[in-house]
Amino acid sequence: MSSDEGAPPSLTYSTVIATKDRAARAREAILQMLAQSRRPVRIIVVDASSPPLTLAEDLRREVARAGIELSVLHAPASTSRQRNVGVEHVETPLVLLLDDDVALQPDYVEVLLERWQRDGLDAWGAMVGAPQHMPAQGPLARAARRALMLHYQAPGGGATSFRRSRKLRLVPVPAAEVTVPACGAGYTLVRTDLLRRHRFDEKFAGYAPGEDLEMSSRVSAEAPILQLPSVQYLHAWDPRERISPMRWHHQGRRETYFRLRHLERSITSRAAFALSLLAETALAGLESLRQRTPRPVIEYVRGVLQTLREHR
Repeated sequence: MSSDEGAPPSLTYSTVIATKDRAARAREAILQMLAQSRRPVRIIVVDASSPPLTLAEDLRREVARAGIELSVLHAPASTSRQRNVGVEHVETPLVLLLDDDVALQPDYVEVLLERWQRDGLDAWGAMVGAPQHMPAQGPLARAARRALMLHYQAPGGGATSFRRSRKLRLVPVPAAEVTVPACGAGYTLVRTDLLRRHRFDEKFAGYAPGEDLEMSSRVSAEAPILQLPSVQYLHAWDPRERISPMRWHHQGRRETYFRLRHLERSITSRAAFALSLLAETALAGLESLRQRTPRPVIEYVRGVLQTLREHR
């Protein structure tokens, strides 16, 4: 009798890639899936480009030769909506949410799948690796961000956790595998049934910072999220996003909205949240001075006020 007889079938996955006006990156994301040691059953590209994305025939032939089904769907420009649309077309038990600007090591999915297979499908809600690189925080910056209830890095900590302000105490690369309360969505393997129950909030068009943390926190409330430091991803940030005034508006309007959705109603949590808003207003003010324009601080405050008025 084979030693594999009676063993559960191997877990399979599909990949959902949301993209907009970045044909070269969409192509690279697809090629990344071909380079994985465990390939997906299906790749679903959900495009919001104008004009719509068209994939070269040589790429389509290469995917077909690999035995992978490739679909290109079109949806309005909203990362939340695009991901939801993609997940609606997934038929495998797991789905890899992949941003078009994220690179994975070749055995990234294989390691996650083998770890998941060991405990069974229902044991976990999602799995994620660790970042290959994160911008460094010096001791003074880390201490200030910690005191002001903002995101801060705690390299020697156990695992990433939420603070009272709903910002994160980040442990980018833990010493061992750990459970985390939330994670980013651009490099995460998730149970398809949970993604269908805990859809991304489609309130905002375009990119909405905090949407992935909000969604994944709902997933983790039902089934734990496991982080494995043994596999890594690399997120290639677009430098234009760092200087855009709309970045500050999205931070004030959208990220504030998602944090408020799960903020505890205690006095200490509300005070921590208020302190974080004041601190980010000051950071937006410093950016205004650096750029010699008031737009960053104006856009941030405008976004926060819109969300607070709505929340009341």
